[in-house]
Parts: sequence; C-alpha cells; structure tokens
Amino acid sequence: MKGLKDESSNKKEVIERLKEIAEKDMDPLSMRMWGHIYYAGVEDVIELARTAYLLYMDKTMLDFTVYPSILKMENEVVAITADLLNGDESVVGNFTYGGTESIMLAVKSARDLFRKRSNSTPEIILPSTAHPAFYKSAEFLGVKTVTIRVDENYKADLEELKSAINNRTAMVVASAPNYPFGVVDDVEGIAEICIEKNLWLHVDACLGAFVLPFFKILGERVPKFDFSVEGVVSISADLHKYGYAPRGASVLLHRNADYRGNHIFVMARWPGYPIVNTAVLSTRSAGTLSASWAVLRYLGKEGYLRLAKMILRVKKVLLKELPEIGLEVIGNPEGSVIAFRSDVVNVFRVSSIMAERGWYVQSQPGSKHLNFPKSLHFSINPGHAHVVEEFIKDLKMAVESAKKHKEVDIEKIIQGDFLSSLGLREGELPENMELINELIHAMPPEIVEDIFKKIVNEVIFKPTKG
Repeated sequence: MKGLKDESSNKKEVIERLKEIAEKDMDPLSMRMWGHIYYAGVEDVIELARTAYLLYMDKTMLDFTVYPSILKMENEVVAITADLLNGDESVVGNFTYGGTESIMLAVKSARDLFRKRSNSTPEIILPSTAHPAFYKSAEFLGVKTVTIRVDENYKADLEELKSAINNRTAMVVASAPNYPFGVVDDVEGIAEICIEKNLWLHVDACLGAFVLPFFKILGERVPKFDFSVEGVVSISADLHKYGYAPRGASVLLHRNADYRGNHIFVMARWPGYPIVNTAVLSTRSAGTLSASWAVLRYLGKEGYLRLAKMILRVKKVLLKELPEIGLEVIGNPEGSVIAFRSDVVNVFRVSSIMAERGWYVQSQPGSKHLNFPKSLHFSINPGHAHVVEEFIKDLKMAVESAKKHKEVDIEKIIQGDFLSSLGLREGELPENMELINELIHAMPPEIVEDIFKKIVNEVIFKPTKG
C-alpha cells in the first residue's frame, strides 16, 4: 500500500485524476439511469441545491447553539414534511443523513420503549418486501426480526401479521411503497391490528413521502399511509429521493415528543461540552440540510405537483408499452417505482444489453428459494419524461436481442468453482453482473449473504495505490 505523496499536487492535476477514475461511472444527471438517482430534470433545482449546500458545507450540525440558523432550518424542514404527511401540531421530527439513519432511530425508539416493560429480546415484524435497513438496524441494536410473507398483490399479509404478534413484539413495519415493486402496504389494516394490540407502527415512506401526496391530488389511487391513519406512530421520509435534495437527507417523524424521547442521546459526564444528539451521526455537515430547505421552498406544492405529473406520464408509458414486448408488471404499483418480470426473456440479459446502449436498468435478482421472481426495477424520475420514447425504442431492441441469447447452465456453475468464474480481481468490481444476479437468484439467501461478506471483505475492498 502506498501512502501520501511526498510532494503536494496542483489543483488541476487532482481534478484531472478525479475525472480519470470516474470514466466508467454513469452520469447521474444524464436521464439515462433508472435506478440509484432521483433527478428532477430541472437545472435550476440542481444549481440551487449546490449553491445552498456550499453555503453550509463547513457548518456542523453537532452543536445547534453555535449556528442558530441550522436549528431554524431543521424545524422548518420537519414542519413542511409533517404537514405534507397530515401531521398535527403534536408531530415532531429530526433531520437525518438518510433513510437508514431515520429507520435506525425509529427502531431504537421502539426498542427502548419496549424495554421499559419487558426484559425479553424485542422483536420487529416486517413484510418480506421491507427495506434491509430494518434488518441492519436490528443487528446493530440487538433486536430480533420476524419476517412475514406478502399476499398475491405484494402487500403485507394481515393474517400472518396477526399470527406473528406476541408479547415480545416491539414494532410493526409497513412500506409506502416498498422499494422492489412500488406497492403500498395496507397501512389502515395494519394500524387496526396495532391499535388493538397497543403496538408501535412505523411507516417507511422514504420513497413515497414526497410523491404519493401529489399523485393523490392528481387523481391517482393512493391508499392512506400517513398520520391521517390512527395508529401510525412514526414515519421515515427521504428528501434525497423525491424531495430532490442531495444525498443524504431524510426526516424521521414521531406522532408526539414522548415517542421521540427514546432516541435522543445526551452525555454530560466528561470534561468537555455536553453532547446532545438527535440523530445517529454527531459531527455532520449542514450542507444537505440547507440544500433540502432551499429545494423545498423553491419548488413548493406547485413545483412538486408539476414534477409528479411528469413522473406519472412516464409511468403510464411504461405500463402500456412494456407488456407489449413481453415484460409483465409485478403487483399494482401505487408509487413512482415499478418492476417487471418475464416468462419470455431473461431480464438480466436485457439489463446487460441496455447497459451496452448507455442505459442503467437495475436488475433485481429475486430468489428462487423465497419465491420472488427475477425482475427489472425502474425508479422513475421527472427527467425521464424527456427520454422515455428513446428508452422504449432501445428496450424493445434489447428484448428482441435477449430472446436469441443462450441461457447459462447456472446449476453447473454452482456445482463447480463458481467463484473463479466471476473473474474477481482484488480491489475491483466484478464485470459479469448478469452471472452474479443469476447466482443470487438460484442460491439460498443465507449462502449468498455469507459469500458476499467474504468477497467484500477479502477481495473488493482492498487498499490501492494512489
């Protein structure tokens, strides 16, 4: 491993090196990515967010007494989010650096409330489509996860939920919508059960908080999922998704301050200043907060409604055109993300061909063992309205090309030395993602997890020379 250079570099040299190592990256503002980016497609929004970010980049959210403006912005961002999600004057919240942090704080709050009445290991009940951030939070916080199946519409199965509840249940989770398929769980039905059992219901609206309310205004069928539903205790909502703020920006809302108190950390038993944290992270730049505040004020309801219209136009085009070329929509997606499966073509091959044409389409491996299909995932952005016709044209050609592709004997690869077939090199990402997705689909999930941990730990994340 090579350390710091002996001499300093000039700025031009460093910037050129950055451009060089980014040559294989997709351009997140190209409108050619259908995953891992939530781009408004409006240059003014990007410019405003970057300007606001830089103004506060060097200010820390660690101590709100040093920068009073940060406290003001956080309270205003929370108030806007709570109002959008039908919260009353009792709803409180905090700004976090992402959905995972918001979810982790919610899980901690529910866990600590549970501990006040029981010494047993707390459990959270999750539909099988819930985000992995809940499993990560449970692992970090010593909580057990209980996974329930989803019904034929990919919504949490209410009967199985009732059966899973016991005296160790600390939290029940619903998605609005879930990430894989864009389906909103039956929050009202889940809430009725939680009220009866006096259970904490968390709604993961990281994807839907800043788009579903506007879909509803536009006449779309959107189930109730927010604080208008009695029984909802907390909601996570990501600003860096359909709020169009930079990464990472999220809000965690609680129905009242009593629920939030369990996630606030305070430490005064040391010689330094008292530490007061309302989030997991302590020192963090206020850049994403200021950018979120600026974008919310700039767009307003009118702006978000306009962008939601663009998303809906693209969604309707995909739902009409893709089934005609052999791709079948999964479930009845109410959100701005949708997924398609196929019995006539290998969707992983379609994704690879689209990549060759300069498009990013996310493959979802699913799982043969969990009865989830292979699929293609589309996170629809407003900017896609400018390129959807070109995209459909290329997708049709990709599907036709994929039909001629010879299938890989995946069982033969599994039985052999499949690790060597991946062509992994130290410190580099694998090139054949198509094969990797096939392996993930075919192998038991627990084995996939073990292998991934080993590969990430021993192969991919290796120090390289600067």
